[in-house]
Amino acid sequence: MLDEAYNDGKIERNPADKIKNLKVSSPEPEPFTLKEIQAILNACTEPQHRNLFQFAFFTGLRTGELIALRWEDVDEAHQRCFIRRSTTRKHTKMPKTNAGKRETKLLPPAWQALKNQKAHTQLHNAQIFFNPRTNSPWETDAQIRKTAWRHALTRANVHYHYPYQTRHTFACMMLTAGENPAWIAQQMGHADWGMIRKVYARWMPSAAPDAGAKFNAMWEAQAHSENCAKIVQN
Repeated sequence: MLDEAYNDGKIERNPADKIKNLKVSSPEPEPFTLKEIQAILNACTEPQHRNLFQFAFFTGLRTGELIALRWEDVDEAHQRCFIRRSTTRKHTKMPKTNAGKRETKLLPPAWQALKNQKAHTQLHNAQIFFNPRTNSPWETDAQIRKTAWRHALTRANVHYHYPYQTRHTFACMMLTAGENPAWIAQQMGHADWGMIRKVYARWMPSAAPDAGAKFNAMWEAQAHSENCAKIVQN
């Protein structure tokens, strides 16, 4: 606003020129362990809750994307789904970026959760995940958090984290398994893998516990080759 006022000649100088923005620090991801994931899923007394959480853990979808996902978005033949919309505060809209509108591969646990969910909602030909209390699609993330998520974590005796941590957990699991960061970024709807590197950098070394081994082997082989050459020369 001040820039425009200065450019329009309304003010002689921009008083905000020398003001620096405060550094914004994002909270650290707090991913669940595989043991905690299993405990949470086992603690779900309602099958539809379990299906929702299992799908969330193994796709990395945002809560709004989970709520908006419809059966028509699923490609069963290729075990994938298409993220075309997101629901926030009861309003459904298109993803904010082109990267957000994407194709997501369904890993075996996610695909199994989807198959288990069929019996509950597929005949409705609408959203995939329903609130079993109302037998209608979830409307907000607060509904999920208050009526399902919090209770499951309490029963599982797992320290409480917001449901969004399922997304962080997916990213960390994939990195730890050694999956390509670029592929992870595509799955999660990032424009490139820069965000993966920025947010999950400390999980990346553990993705390759033998990091540096290939170089070490090459170095040792080279050293061995040079020693052998010296022996031959002598």
